[in-house]
Amino acid sequence: MKILAIDTSTTACSVALLIDDKVHSLHEVVPMQQAQLILPMIDGLLNTAGVKLAELDALAFGCGPGSFTGVRIATSVMQGLALATQLPLISISSLAVVAQAAYLDLGWQKLLVVMDARMQEVYWGAYTVNKNGLVELQGVENVTPPELVVEPTGSDWSGVGTGWGVFQDRIVFRYENQDVTRLPMATALLPLAKEKYQKQEWLKPEEALPVYLRDNVAKKEKR
Repeated sequence: MKILAIDTSTTACSVALLIDDKVHSLHEVVPMQQAQLILPMIDGLLNTAGVKLAELDALAFGCGPGSFTGVRIATSVMQGLALATQLPLISISSLAVVAQAAYLDLGWQKLLVVMDARMQEVYWGAYTVNKNGLVELQGVENVTPPELVVEPTGSDWSGVGTGWGVFQDRIVFRYENQDVTRLPMATALLPLAKEKYQKQEWLKPEEALPVYLRDNVAKKEKR
């Protein structure tokens, strides 16, 4: 199986390429530079792996929520590549990618992801890990002020994402396990995309849409 995955929903520009059981990846924190770097990074990985874009089985991307510009970059890049190659296109929540990355690195299995959404708000969602080692959303993803993040029921939850650090004084509860710098990584996107590919849960290019969660994406940041 050959899948190319990208996420540009935060300050990171992240690309990963699955070739059978081997993963090639590039991940750089480069605020405001994703548009310039994403295509060269994709080309670099393909060249390193010795494969052509048309030889892949699928394309996958983090569809947000996240930076409006970053989410649009990933969506438009992968739409263009899918149109050019007619490859299946798979969208994955960027919050799920954050949760999957934390699980893979730290082994935490109940993860409340809270990401800084600017404008004095956070994106958040609760995820648990299933028997296949993949995160699953519990309930829905939200965008709210930090004070309105709802603590999931039960014990053994861990806090993951930049929102925990930025709004540490405004989220009304804390966890013993917290990772406040975690960003989505394309390597963590790959296993989620692989499962969707195997289930044939893919999109046509015109069906691939960014997820903002906010109704008004042009809303001005509060001072």
